[in-house]
Amino acid sequence: MVIITKIEEIHEQLVAFYPIYGDRGSATRLIYAGNDPDSQLEGCDLRQVESVKRALARCYAVDLRAQAKLLRDRYYRHIVLHFYLPDGRVFVPFKMRKRRVPGDSAYGYVDLERIKRLLPGDEPSIQLRSGLHLPLFSNIKTARQAYFLGMEIACDFAPPPDNSAQDLINALSILRELLNAPTPSAKPRPPRIIRSRSIRSR
Repeated sequence: MVIITKIEEIHEQLVAFYPIYGDRGSATRLIYAGNDPDSQLEGCDLRQVESVKRALARCYAVDLRAQAKLLRDRYYRHIVLHFYLPDGRVFVPFKMRKRRVPGDSAYGYVDLERIKRLLPGDEPSIQLRSGLHLPLFSNIKTARQAYFLGMEIACDFAPPPDNSAQDLINALSILRELLNAPTPSAKPRPPRIIRSRSIRSR
């Protein structure tokens, strides 16, 4: 049973979101991390995928229009665009459902860092690092191009995570170990004996 969930409730744990056809029409499947980093949960936001995307952007005060123009100018890409968040996540667009009605959304978005492999075959899929497989409805070449562009965007625009606090804790821990480590007992050196030389008279 898929739980009705709003993107605003789980935006920090979001791994992927993509359009689905549900009992109430078009909706958005949410994949997000649970308490265990390797576990992933599923929810369903009843809004359509583009509305969910805009709601996600509002959680981080991201101007999607300005960002899209920046990416178009930088990479000369005019179709469905990636987007990135201030916390460093880059979401890659993939075609993740077949349209039943012209004009329906077909593209979903997956966090670049959570992708393990793009699997080709008769039924291609996106394999996440957790082992979960997500549907892929484009040829593998197109999907890989989107993936590699996501890597470029991550290098150019997405800031690395701020680990300064954790680095400071690690440095203090190492320093504490060094200060508390027993010093090796130094053996006393024997006194130096200075022997006077007799001066021979010539």
